[in-house]
Amino acid sequence: MKISINVMQKLSKIKNSVYDDIKIEFLYHSNKVEGSTFNIEQLNILLEQKMVTGEHSINDVQETINSLKLFDFVVETLNEKLTDRLLREYHSILKKNTSDENYGFVGAYKKIPNKLRNVNIELAQPYEVEELIKNLLEKKIKSIYDIADFHQKFEHIHPFQDGNGRIGRFIILRQCIENGIDLIAIDDEYNKEYREALYKAQTTENIENLVEVFKKCQERLDEKLHDYIPVIKQVSQEID
Repeated sequence: MKISINVMQKLSKIKNSVYDDIKIEFLYHSNKVEGSTFNIEQLNILLEQKMVTGEHSINDVQETINSLKLFDFVVETLNEKLTDRLLREYHSILKKNTSDENYGFVGAYKKIPNKLRNVNIELAQPYEVEELIKNLLEKKIKSIYDIADFHQKFEHIHPFQDGNGRIGRFIILRQCIENGIDLIAIDDEYNKEYREALYKAQTTENIENLVEVFKKCQERLDEKLHDYIPVIKQVSQEID
């Protein structure tokens, strides 16, 4: 499903619209990849009633609250160029009031070398991050292949001490909207395939499997949001 910048920003102002469903669908799956224990029902209650239900760690609660705010901020800033400053602002919103803030890790690139568990990937060293990110942000995005390549490079740099996966998937969402590409929300159904394809891309620079996973996720999201097509078309026509 393609949604333009103007339409997405218009939808964000309409209460109880497809915007909320896209937000919940995206965040549920993206956060679950990182081990969040919130289910869709609990996310909806948090969004609509500002109440936390169920048992969750303090950090999970805070990052979930923050991710709802960050989704809105990403949509709000779609017309702005993705810069080093904006990227770090994304991270500040995501990690605000978490334990990472106590160590000065929020809104700043990593200060200590980090690693991925159970995989043999050498990530960028802290002193390399600023230049690598600067170069990556100059990359032109025109297709799903460009998005996949950007994503694997971003995750390989792993610029922040924590929160890289979530930030990386927010960038995917942004790039889809900005470039008229069907929205990509990494569905939990393809979590294992996603991780394997990302690992292959990072170790071989072959992004074909990652692109295939992205396409599956696009089709899955289209199925879930199919009933909202008339609303999206209506809003689009009103803007035009």
